[in-house]
Amino acid sequence: MAAAGFFLTPLPSQAASESTNQALTTGTAQLSPERLDVLDRRGYFTPAFKLVVHELVNVQQMLQLTQKENKQLRESLPDLQTQATAGEEKVASLRQELAKYDHPEELDFVALQDEIKNAKTKPTEQITLAQAYVWSYPTSPHQTEALQLLQQLQKNLADQQQSEKDAAAARVAARANLLQRAQAKDLKLSEWNDFLRDMSQEEVLKYLGRPQTYGQDYWLYTGAWTTDPYTGQKVGIEVSFNGTRVNGVSVGPAAP
Repeated sequence: MAAAGFFLTPLPSQAASESTNQALTTGTAQLSPERLDVLDRRGYFTPAFKLVVHELVNVQQMLQLTQKENKQLRESLPDLQTQATAGEEKVASLRQELAKYDHPEELDFVALQDEIKNAKTKPTEQITLAQAYVWSYPTSPHQTEALQLLQQLQKNLADQQQSEKDAAAARVAARANLLQRAQAKDLKLSEWNDFLRDMSQEEVLKYLGRPQTYGQDYWLYTGAWTTDPYTGQKVGIEVSFNGTRVNGVSVGPAAP
């Protein structure tokens, strides 16, 4: 502290004392630790005055420290404001997330709509999700819409299954009709190709019987098996093989 200089500063020379006296006398000097030491050595200060000087030095040091802290605070204030803003934004974001958990029926309904729009989701899976939503959230504001979605999905699946059944039945009927006509030798050449395509030799024997003539890669059925598309005459058929499976049917010799 500056007051400690009262007892540490060496006694000034005669010339310095005269200069100091002159400055003090004329009032042009400014107080400093050195000058205060000179005055103290001359006995100008009372103990009470010294105590006041000590307190003044303490106050000045505290004032300097306070000013330094205020400066640091002013410099850090923008960072604190930025941190505060970021903290407020994070709190707002967390509140939004919590709001979602407070209303799971909203999130689940959005998820349900997304799955219904997703072409990769199977109809049965869509129905399961819609049914689960209807059962899980009976008081949801989307209950009516979810129920309508469920009913529509069920109807679509039922229509699809019915269409598949009808198509399968149609294929079975067409196959039965084709087999009946094959046994009656009432098929066009293109229909014989469709009927026999990729059949094994065992299957050909089952439906057509033994050929009248056969070679390494063909069987020849003579008689009135089909109509020649060019002449309109009844002709036989020649069944050709690739290995042991049918790879085509062509016109055979004319019927006698």
